Amino acid sequence: MKTSKLKQNLRVGFVYFLLSTLVLALIFLTYLLRSASLGFMDMGGWVYYVLSCLSHASLFAAIPFLLLFLPVSLLKAGPRLSGTLMAVGETLVAILFVINGFVYAIYHFHINGLVISMLTGPGASEIFVFSGWLYLKASLYILAILAVYLLLLWLAFRIARRPLPHLWRNGLLTVLTVTLLAQGFHIWGAATMKRSVLESTNYLPYYFPLRMNSTLDKWGLIDGDQMAYVQFNDDGGEGNLAYPLHPLEVSPADTLLNIVIFGIDSWSYRTMDAETTPCIRQFADSAQNYTQHISSSNGTRGGLFGLFTGVSSYYWSSFEYDGVQPLLVSQLCRQGYQVQAYPSATFADPPFAKMFFADVEDLNTDTPGSSVYERDCEITRRFIADLDKHDSTKPFFSFVFYDLPHAIQIPKDHLYHFKPTWEYADYMELSNDDDPTPFFNLYRNCVWTVDSLIGEGLQALRQRGLLENTVIVITGDHGQEFNENHKNYWGHWANYSRPQTGVPMVYYYPGCERGDYNHRTTHYDISATLLKQVLGVQNPVEDISMGQLLQDPTPRDWHVVGNDLYYAFILNDGTIVEKRGAGNIVIFDKHMNQLDDYPLDARQLNDAIIRLNRFYKK
Repeated sequence: MKTSKLKQNLRVGFVYFLLSTLVLALIFLTYLLRSASLGFMDMGGWVYYVLSCLSHASLFAAIPFLLLFLPVSLLKAGPRLSGTLMAVGETLVAILFVINGFVYAIYHFHINGLVISMLTGPGASEIFVFSGWLYLKASLYILAILAVYLLLLWLAFRIARRPLPHLWRNGLLTVLTVTLLAQGFHIWGAATMKRSVLESTNYLPYYFPLRMNSTLDKWGLIDGDQMAYVQFNDDGGEGNLAYPLHPLEVSPADTLLNIVIFGIDSWSYRTMDAETTPCIRQFADSAQNYTQHISSSNGTRGGLFGLFTGVSSYYWSSFEYDGVQPLLVSQLCRQGYQVQAYPSATFADPPFAKMFFADVEDLNTDTPGSSVYERDCEITRRFIADLDKHDSTKPFFSFVFYDLPHAIQIPKDHLYHFKPTWEYADYMELSNDDDPTPFFNLYRNCVWTVDSLIGEGLQALRQRGLLENTVIVITGDHGQEFNENHKNYWGHWANYSRPQTGVPMVYYYPGCERGDYNHRTTHYDISATLLKQVLGVQNPVEDISMGQLLQDPTPRDWHVVGNDLYYAFILNDGTIVEKRGAGNIVIFDKHMNQLDDYPLDARQLNDAIIRLNRFYKK
């Protein structure tokens, strides 16, 4: 092919790429147009979303151009052959994202490994049952898309013949300008917490635009601390959550009980014994001790979110954007509780103060102290002091959250209760072959110290006669692993096996039927139990939580843990079906051995995903 013909052929392909970008951008635009989330959009949000549709579409439209059209053209193929190949490629890309739009409308996530597993797993034919009419309709869709792209190819030939000076420069400059504007809008939206910008981003598949909040904070252009308290839904616009599923029906008790939650960051279930936690263990003998309890995540953010809301932190962004408070806290406020938190670590980042307690006045968000130990001691003193300051005519709710086992940092005079022990946590010294005992004993010393502080709190309640009218929960936000699986995992936030998700769980209410309970319970059960048994909510549990009542022994199969990008389903036998950030699925047994040939039941997976998404508006 002569140089002039090659240049003309490349002009055709480039024009076709630009036209294909426009069509694909229209497909992306329909994702938001047919959603239940239009109420939060404003002019700035629409400008950002349209620009993002165009810039993001250009990336995918470029794939057939770069991988099909360009190589074939350079091999001296004629414009009809190279153009036809590109048309087929662009059609396949468009079909993929049309299908993705239907998937997102149903499951609230884009095509990923879960969808592939459902399509290929046992039982898939029973989930995806299509009538003859549906097959015909799908075929017509495909033919219509192919016709559109063939028409675009014809237009590309016509346009490319025209004298368009600086076609490549102007076209690429336009794409680059649109991309920079879209990224700039998102940087602005993230810095100003612009809801229409941040939430609409979720509708674009595999789109991860830039943020510069830390840099802008350093430059003094935004106040990073203040941004943690910004509420998104001040305009009263409707969000996309259906939480609760139906309006609450509440019949408060004549006498409301106080509620106290003692939380321990990174609390391993292995330390729930008379040696390490003597005060808690003794108290558990007069309460309900749930021995197979699982958190809602392997990190603090997801663990506390599940505890307070009763749903997975998969919903974190939606709760934040919609300005929705946990039903537990909103009911406490509505029924006149004196609500207070006692955090050792700040509640500003992650923004727990905003997410859980936005309606609470004079909330403690930070605690003074030069060390974690001092802050843990201080929150104990403040909690006990407030017991004498509460208005005795009103019930109170207290959340006391300790941090020592998370920091694994303790004064030397508390260090040698369990020996041999390290003096500080040195993660660089850890390997799969190391004896975990000294490190674990350091951790146990931290837990033992927190146990004594909780013991002081329990004793203060007992001395004031408050155990007669107070419900008490003692649990952790997530676990802490010390290489129990022998896969060189230490700490948390690395996997979803029991060492990182299993935590102790003690539940006490006056006159409770005491004892050890060995059925599986989860963090989603806690708020549901408090709402129904203490605050008088009459709705079924399914309306308010992804869990059940703590005392309900019904199997909690397909328990979901994690967040919106990286989550897993834990089956009753301990099998972990893990969806990773890239969208792929990896399956492990309960000891973190990968199962390559696990027969994943597509029907059960589909049901689990539908249950996971049920708190979104249809």
